[in-house]
Amino acid sequence: MTSRPRIHPSDIPVRLIRRLLDDCPNIVAIKAEGGFPSIQSVVECHRHFGEEVVISMPIEGELIPRVFQLLRQGKYDDAAEIYWQLHPARKIKAGLAPALNGGAFINRQAWKFQGWLQGYNGGPLRMPTQRIHDAQMNALRKGRVDAGLAPSMDPFREFFIGRNPA
Repeated sequence: MTSRPRIHPSDIPVRLIRRLLDDCPNIVAIKAEGGFPSIQSVVECHRHFGEEVVISMPIEGELIPRVFQLLRQGKYDDAAEIYWQLHPARKIKAGLAPALNGGAFINRQAWKFQGWLQGYNGGPLRMPTQRIHDAQMNALRKGRVDAGLAPSMDPFREFFIGRNPA
Protein backbone atom coordinates (compact mmCIF):
# COMPACT_ATOMS: atom_id res chain seq x y z
CA MET A 1 0.00 0.00 0.00
CA THR A 2 1.37 3.41 -0.95
CA SER A 3 1.65 6.13 1.62
CA ARG A 4 -0.39 9.27 0.93
CA PRO A 5 0.37 12.67 2.39
CA ARG A 6 -1.92 13.79 5.19
CA ILE A 7 -2.78 17.01 3.37
CA HIS A 8 -2.53 18.20 -0.22
CA PRO A 9 0.99 19.40 -1.16
CA SER A 10 -0.43 22.87 -1.87
CA ASP A 11 -1.62 23.01 1.78
CA ILE A 12 -5.17 23.90 0.67
CA PRO A 13 -6.48 22.22 -2.50
CA VAL A 14 -8.33 24.22 -5.16
CA ARG A 15 -11.64 22.46 -4.44
CA LEU A 16 -11.52 23.52 -0.77
CA ILE A 17 -10.72 27.13 -1.69
CA ARG A 18 -13.68 27.03 -4.10
CA ARG A 19 -15.95 25.88 -1.23
CA LEU A 20 -14.63 28.62 1.06
CA LEU A 21 -15.22 31.32 -1.54
CA ASP A 22 -18.74 30.01 -2.21
CA ASP A 23 -19.62 29.71 1.49
CA CYS A 24 -17.91 32.89 2.76
CA PRO A 25 -18.88 35.83 0.54
CA ASN A 26 -16.77 38.29 2.57
CA ILE A 27 -13.44 36.80 1.38
CA VAL A 28 -11.70 39.40 -0.78
CA ALA A 29 -8.12 38.09 -1.00
CA ILE A 30 -6.07 34.91 -0.91
CA LYS A 31 -2.52 34.91 0.43
CA ALA A 32 -1.34 32.11 -1.86
CA GLU A 33 1.88 30.91 -0.26
CA GLY A 34 0.80 27.27 0.06
CA GLY A 35 3.17 24.49 -0.87
CA PHE A 36 6.20 26.70 -0.28
CA PRO A 37 8.84 26.70 -1.73
CA SER A 38 6.77 26.05 -4.85
CA ILE A 39 4.98 28.79 -6.80
CA GLN A 40 2.27 26.46 -8.12
CA SER A 41 -0.25 27.45 -5.43
CA VAL A 42 -0.23 31.09 -6.50
CA VAL A 43 -0.42 30.04 -10.16
CA GLU A 44 -3.47 27.87 -9.43
CA CYS A 45 -5.14 30.53 -7.28
CA HIS A 46 -4.65 33.13 -10.00
CA ARG A 47 -5.96 30.77 -12.69
CA HIS A 48 -9.05 29.67 -10.75
CA PHE A 49 -9.90 32.69 -8.59
CA GLY A 50 -8.04 35.71 -9.98
CA GLU A 51 -11.21 37.21 -11.45
CA GLU A 52 -13.06 36.96 -8.10
CA VAL A 53 -10.57 37.98 -5.41
CA VAL A 54 -7.16 39.59 -5.03
CA ILE A 55 -4.35 37.02 -5.14
CA SER A 56 -1.36 37.93 -2.99
CA MET A 57 2.04 36.21 -2.81
CA PRO A 58 4.08 37.50 0.13
CA ILE A 59 7.31 35.80 -0.93
CA GLU A 60 8.83 38.36 -3.29
CA GLY A 61 11.67 36.11 -4.36
CA GLU A 62 9.25 33.47 -5.64
CA LEU A 63 6.89 35.47 -7.83
CA ILE A 64 6.32 39.02 -8.94
CA PRO A 65 3.25 38.88 -11.26
CA ARG A 66 3.90 42.23 -12.93
CA VAL A 67 7.47 41.17 -13.75
CA PHE A 68 6.28 37.86 -15.16
CA GLN A 69 3.78 39.69 -17.37
CA LEU A 70 6.55 41.94 -18.69
CA LEU A 71 8.76 38.93 -19.34
CA ARG A 72 5.95 37.20 -21.29
CA GLN A 73 5.66 40.35 -23.40
CA GLY A 74 9.41 40.34 -24.07
CA LYS A 75 9.94 43.58 -22.11
CA TYR A 76 13.08 42.37 -20.36
CA ASP A 77 14.50 45.81 -19.59
CA ASP A 78 11.22 46.88 -17.92
CA ALA A 79 11.19 43.68 -15.84
CA ALA A 80 14.81 44.24 -14.79
CA GLU A 81 14.03 47.83 -13.84
CA ILE A 82 11.33 46.67 -11.38
CA TYR A 83 13.63 44.02 -9.94
CA TRP A 84 16.41 46.52 -9.32
CA GLN A 85 13.98 49.14 -8.03
CA LEU A 86 13.00 46.75 -5.24
CA HIS A 87 16.60 45.83 -4.45
CA PRO A 88 17.08 48.32 -1.55
CA ALA A 89 14.09 46.80 0.28
CA ARG A 90 15.28 43.27 -0.54
CA LYS A 91 18.79 43.98 0.83
CA ILE A 92 17.50 45.44 4.09
CA LYS A 93 15.10 42.54 4.61
CA ALA A 94 17.89 40.04 3.93
CA GLY A 95 20.23 41.88 6.30
CA LEU A 96 17.66 41.76 9.08
CA ALA A 97 16.82 38.07 8.51
CA PRO A 98 19.08 36.63 11.24
CA ALA A 99 17.68 39.02 13.89
CA LEU A 100 14.08 38.79 12.71
CA ASN A 101 13.88 35.07 12.06
CA GLY A 102 16.20 33.66 14.73
CA GLY A 103 17.11 30.31 13.25
CA ALA A 104 14.51 28.33 11.35
CA PHE A 105 11.48 30.41 12.30
CA ILE A 106 9.45 32.73 10.09
CA ASN A 107 8.80 36.01 11.85
CA ARG A 108 5.16 36.47 10.89
CA GLN A 109 5.06 39.73 12.85
CA ALA A 110 7.70 41.13 10.48
CA TRP A 111 5.81 39.79 7.43
CA LYS A 112 2.61 41.37 8.66
CA PHE A 113 4.39 44.66 9.32
CA GLN A 114 5.81 44.71 5.79
CA GLY A 115 2.30 44.20 4.43
CA TRP A 116 0.97 46.96 6.69
CA LEU A 117 3.58 49.33 5.27
CA GLN A 118 1.96 48.80 1.85
CA GLY A 119 -1.68 49.19 2.95
CA TYR A 120 -2.61 45.83 4.47
CA ASN A 121 -4.45 45.71 7.80
CA GLY A 122 -1.81 45.01 10.45
CA GLY A 123 -3.17 44.33 13.92
CA PRO A 124 -2.50 41.67 16.54
CA LEU A 125 -1.41 38.11 15.81
CA ARG A 126 -2.35 35.16 17.93
CA MET A 127 0.29 34.18 20.46
CA PRO A 128 2.97 33.05 20.58
CA THR A 129 4.63 35.36 18.10
CA GLN A 130 8.07 36.79 17.64
CA ARG A 131 8.69 40.45 18.28
CA ILE A 132 9.60 43.24 15.94
CA HIS A 133 11.46 46.25 17.31
CA ASP A 134 11.44 49.90 16.27
CA ALA A 135 14.91 49.72 14.74
CA GLN A 136 13.82 46.79 12.54
CA MET A 137 10.58 48.57 11.62
CA ASN A 138 12.50 51.74 10.72
CA ALA A 139 14.91 49.75 8.55
CA LEU A 140 12.11 47.89 6.74
CA ARG A 141 10.29 51.17 6.09
CA LYS A 142 13.49 52.83 4.85
CA GLY A 143 14.04 49.95 2.41
CA ARG A 144 10.63 50.61 0.90
CA VAL A 145 11.24 54.37 0.75
CA ASP A 146 14.57 53.73 -0.99
CA ALA A 147 12.76 51.39 -3.41
CA GLY A 148 10.23 54.14 -4.25
CA LEU A 149 7.25 52.22 -2.82
CA ALA A 150 5.72 55.03 -0.69
CA PRO A 151 5.12 52.97 2.47
CA SER A 152 2.79 54.10 5.24
CA MET A 153 4.29 56.79 7.40
CA ASP A 154 1.73 56.25 10.17
CA PRO A 155 3.17 55.83 13.69
CA PHE A 156 4.25 52.24 14.35
CA ARG A 157 1.74 51.91 17.20
CA GLU A 158 -0.98 51.96 14.53
CA PHE A 159 0.41 48.70 13.11
CA PHE A 160 -0.30 46.90 16.37
CA ILE A 161 -3.90 48.16 16.43
CA GLY A 162 -4.60 47.49 12.75
CA ARG A 163 -6.46 49.50 10.16
CA ASN A 164 -9.71 47.58 10.76
CA PRO A 165 -9.60 46.56 14.41
CA ALA A 166 -12.08 43.95 15.57
